Amino acid sequence: MNEPGGLYKTIRIANIKEEVKDFKVFAFDDHNIVYKAGQYLTLVYHLNNEEIRRSYSITSSPVLNEPLSIGVKRIENGLLSRTLVDTAMIGDELITIGSGGLFTLPDDIENYKQIFFFAAGSGITPIYSLIKTALYAHPHLSLVLIYSNASPEKTIFLHHLK
Repeated sequence: MNEPGGLYKTIRIANIKEEVKDFKVFAFDDHNIVYKAGQYLTLVYHLNNEEIRRSYSITSSPVLNEPLSIGVKRIENGLLSRTLVDTAMIGDELITIGSGGLFTLPDDIENYKQIFFFAAGSGITPIYSLIKTALYAHPHLSLVLIYSNASPEKTIFLHHLK
């Protein structure tokens, strides 16, 4: 489903994991999408001759050779998030325009000794990618995470972060 210039790319869901109620991580097959830790992936949905775009934080790390993955929190009136969380299945194809965003590690990260991360609720999704990347690619760094949630049962990536 490419238009002139190849703006759109089709990606196939390879895995779906429910981290907590109403929050799922979607991993994709080979994709040829270049991204940096902390960025988002913009999905495109066509409905009634209208193009709807929604961006979801990338949870994978590009330095760990993981499948590209995004975190999606079900929003009650969220057109695409409800569809993804409620009905998406392995093998489904989605359309994307690729990655974007400037919430990434600094280019001069070798000059840093410590990085603090602050997150609440589903705001952990881009930070999770940043933390995995920093721990693997920049072992000289000391990382501090301050992460707030309503309860352990609602804490996304709790097991992984421990």
